[in-house]
Amino acid sequence: MLVLKNIHLAFDHDLIKNGEIEVVDGQLTVLFGPSGSGKSSLLYDMAFLTNQAQMDYSFNGIDVKTLSHHEIKDIQRNQISFVFQNIPLFNSMTLMENIRFFSSLTHDTFDEEKARQYLTDLELYLDDHTSIEHLSGGERQRLAIICALMKDTPYIFMDEPTAYLDEDNRQEFIKILELLKNQYHKTIIIASHDDLLKEVCDTIYEIENQTIHCIKHENHRENKMTYQKTSHIFHKLSVFFQFQFYKERWKHRFFQIFLTFILFMSTFMGVYFQYYQKQLMQSVEEYKSLQLVVEMENNIGSTQLREIESMEHIQRVEKIYPLITNNNYLICPYLETDFFYNDIEETFDTQSYTGIYINYETYRDTKDYPIEIVLDNQTIHLQPQFQLKRTFEPYTLNTSFARIIYMPYDDYINIYNQIDMENNQTPFALISLDDKECYIDVLEALSLKYDGMTLQSHQDIFMLLDVKNMADYLSGTMIVLIFIIVVISIVLLKMNDYYHSRFSEVLLEANGIENRKIMKARIQRECLLYIVPIVVVYIGLIICYWGLDMLSGIIAIYSLIILIAMTVFIFVVSMMIYMIIRKIFPTTKILKSI
Repeated sequence: MLVLKNIHLAFDHDLIKNGEIEVVDGQLTVLFGPSGSGKSSLLYDMAFLTNQAQMDYSFNGIDVKTLSHHEIKDIQRNQISFVFQNIPLFNSMTLMENIRFFSSLTHDTFDEEKARQYLTDLELYLDDHTSIEHLSGGERQRLAIICALMKDTPYIFMDEPTAYLDEDNRQEFIKILELLKNQYHKTIIIASHDDLLKEVCDTIYEIENQTIHCIKHENHRENKMTYQKTSHIFHKLSVFFQFQFYKERWKHRFFQIFLTFILFMSTFMGVYFQYYQKQLMQSVEEYKSLQLVVEMENNIGSTQLREIESMEHIQRVEKIYPLITNNNYLICPYLETDFFYNDIEETFDTQSYTGIYINYETYRDTKDYPIEIVLDNQTIHLQPQFQLKRTFEPYTLNTSFARIIYMPYDDYINIYNQIDMENNQTPFALISLDDKECYIDVLEALSLKYDGMTLQSHQDIFMLLDVKNMADYLSGTMIVLIFIIVVISIVLLKMNDYYHSRFSEVLLEANGIENRKIMKARIQRECLLYIVPIVVVYIGLIICYWGLDMLSGIIAIYSLIILIAMTVFIFVVSMMIYMIIRKIFPTTKILKSI
């Protein structure tokens, strides 16, 4: 028996004040009232679907206020079946699959013989594999009642069961009610405004002027029913999600394909740009030196010389002139020996890096013998200490000479002072820095300050810096673009998916399945969607890196970290959308819509 006292229900205004209802076991009780009177809301509260009314509620002698959430869900699953106004069922399952699933809510084994008997009794002669979407309104209602019978609960609640039935189906429904009460001994509670039900019900409560009136009550002998906790533990929730996944498999396959593409692109681009930038920086690092050889747009004056020397990190600035010997050698000075460290091919008897360097062409002509140069009819013998590699990028001060000798600036200026030079104007300068790590900063500062300035050596560094800056920009842009695409796409895909699945979840809740179990099963199912894309993407990445000769242990680990990070991010976004959908469409709102 259900006993409700001191019922008070109000929304914008009072609907029910100080009402009382008593539902006798084994009887058909109908709650009448016009639309908006609160009868459906009260029915939802009686079935523990909502908690909108204030009342003292005794369910089979147990004060509902003393029950825990788990105990209430246990009552919903084992004692109550609810047939909604629009008769929602699980569209992802066929006719027989729905029957099996509802049976599994309260039974460990499925009694197919009983199910066939119910289908016969309710005259639902359809194929087991009939889709729910192809059923008429009357057929859906009968199937919902059969599902309630398979749950085998003592109480069946119905909300406006005749609202969408034609006259013939209404008459058939009356027969079904009598069958439920008399043959299956169910206690039936209905919210309706259909006068046809008044003829067959045992007890009538009518809501009028905010008061509940008992206008009919037949004193049948009450079938004594006591509430007992069941030992059956429902463990078929994963089955529901499997059916749902299969029904909407094209959506999930599309999501997996999209996820695979996004994960591959984001991980590959992230790793590739990082790898490419690292390679560029290694190239730039090789160019770094304590010395710069620059050419200005015009000849360098004393004022400009002082300006350059006053700039940060610049230690010394010297003008240099192309010094060409009569026997076709070009002599170039240097201030810092680290300029040559990476390109020394061979060392000739020296303990220090200071000395005379010769390029490959000079070495090919002279080997390791002293070099004889002629300047203004003066013959000078030079003993090279270092041979530079063939790949060394020389600075030739805009001359076309192939044989080049590099010597310390002080030695160079001594030779220069011994000859008669008619022109002492030059656009070339040697710049010495106080810190090798400031090479790029000084170079960029000079480029900004003096338009048209170029490097005489390592000219590729400007191109490398431009490429690096472009890579930095593209890397950042790609990350932002991928982030936007991922968020928008996930939102669109998952909002549609979660919106439709929300109705099925509410139906699960209405049948006593706890939210935490639904969410846990949802998360597990969602995680399974990510396994195949992750494996496919990682294998694809390894193959691509191998093909590009990028593959290494660090790259493989770094890719896996990025891949997992992106997957977690997408999963978190997906779950946030799920929680937002649950907030926007709470159980009460969904129930009112169905």
